[in-house]
Amino acid sequence: MNNELLKDHPGIAFGAWLKAKRQARGIIARIFAGQIWLSPAQYAEVEVGVVGWVGDKQDKLIPLSLDFEQPDHSMFKKLLKLARAGLQLTFDKIFTPEELKPVRAAHSQGKQMTKLEEDALLALVFKPLPA
Repeated sequence: MNNELLKDHPGIAFGAWLKAKRQARGIIARIFAGQIWLSPAQYAEVEVGVVGWVGDKQDKLIPLSLDFEQPDHSMFKKLLKLARAGLQLTFDKIFTPEELKPVRAAHSQGKQMTKLEEDALLALVFKPLPA
């Protein structure tokens, strides 16, 4: 994690809670993302604490898709409110390029990537998703 202080961030707590609820229902993340009108990449960021992707549509679709009873619906609203009130996280505030640098990166033909190619790949990983 980019900053050890982020481990207690309410956005990260929200993302972990939501992930646990999704997994308890046995729904694959990619499928769930489509159900709540997010791309798989956007939803992946939500699960690590980026709540900026959770808008009005998702406010309604997440509880419906996960079939929340009142206690879970209340907890969802509470955790989301806390996450929105805190420092707004972005992918680059959560991860560093060093954390995501491939240990061994190779082309599909098996040839090892050059340092320049690895840097270009990481630049793409850290490029912000379009809103």
